[in-house]
Amino acid sequence: MSILSHPIRIVLVVIGVLASGAMVHGQGIAVTGVGPVNRSMGGAGTAAPLDAIGALHWNPASISYLEQSEVSFGMEGLLADIGLSSTVGGNTQTTNGEAGVAIIPAVGWVDHLEGTPLTIGMGVYGIGGFRNNMPVDASNPLLASSPIFADAEIMQIAPTMSLRLGECWSIGVAPTITAARMQFDPLGPSAITPTSTVGSGNRVHWGGGIQGGIYYASPSCWRAGFTIKSTQWFEQFRFFTPSGVVRFDLDYPMILSSGLAYYGWDRWVFAADARYFDYANTQGFSDLGWQNVFAGAIGTQYQLNDLWKLRAGYNFNQNPIGSEDVYTNISSPLIQTHNIALGAGCLLTDGVELNLAYVYLVDSAVSGPAPSPPFGANDTISHNISAHSLVMGVQIRY
Repeated sequence: MSILSHPIRIVLVVIGVLASGAMVHGQGIAVTGVGPVNRSMGGAGTAAPLDAIGALHWNPASISYLEQSEVSFGMEGLLADIGLSSTVGGNTQTTNGEAGVAIIPAVGWVDHLEGTPLTIGMGVYGIGGFRNNMPVDASNPLLASSPIFADAEIMQIAPTMSLRLGECWSIGVAPTITAARMQFDPLGPSAITPTSTVGSGNRVHWGGGIQGGIYYASPSCWRAGFTIKSTQWFEQFRFFTPSGVVRFDLDYPMILSSGLAYYGWDRWVFAADARYFDYANTQGFSDLGWQNVFAGAIGTQYQLNDLWKLRAGYNFNQNPIGSEDVYTNISSPLIQTHNIALGAGCLLTDGVELNLAYVYLVDSAVSGPAPSPPFGANDTISHNISAHSLVMGVQIRY
């Protein structure tokens, strides 16, 4: 039997791989893009469905406008460089962590139901997370007595349906099932618990929500999309510590996305997205002092010839962590601002395309007052982060 005749089997196999978890740095804790195609476009995809993964994640209505049914796979390797600095009495000491390379898989499947206006699909991908691993450093007061380790992985499953309304419109909906695992050592002092303790003992916690979208493809080559992703409501997180169970309420924020795309120039696609992340009204993040943020993404694709496509993108994010909350978020430096992306697609054979992307997270930093006591009134702490990502994937159209 041809592997192309059983795309659902492929998806089910990859779900097992994804269950092992993923780590990403994004717009706060949320991703800037999913899969090699969407990542190379800077995450712009609400109005530009170029592959199944990006279309499913950013606008469920847009899957109706994919040229063919397809199953897409992506695998990202992300290497982050994280530094933690303290300035005491005018002297600054910086310690660099060793987060290592994180593997971030993603899969999307979309099928146009022949003879009907319906398109169905399923996406399975990492939608957020972080990892920080700082060693003991006697010269850095923040790390003089113990290391800092933090690891969070958030994965989502999104069965999706889109209904085409005539030639120009479609609507889509996707209930979402979300799984998250978080580990901290030490756990606190923070909004989670006022006392510093080991907090790595927990399990995968589950949540859910819904996303809906609308898509418009005008006869004049302009396309537009809008999506609302509801809050992902999680069960209460439970951390096993030496002194008992610590409980913490933490949800994933509501995200609003709007996008425009232009298909009017031969061989070109231009896309731009604007997003809003509601951290300040989300359980857990409001306790950690996170602010609501806006983000923007732009991307372009050029069909070089029958075999090659070239892509480039840029993503800007506001930082959700203010200077007054740097210490509260000492283990989770999710402060990125600028991402630059390049990518390419190569047609390997009829219906099978290899996609590659490189993403550079430009060095970002934030500083704030150190806790007093034990630090002095003028002492400060700061985070800085940069990262490199390589992404590879395959689109199989049928």
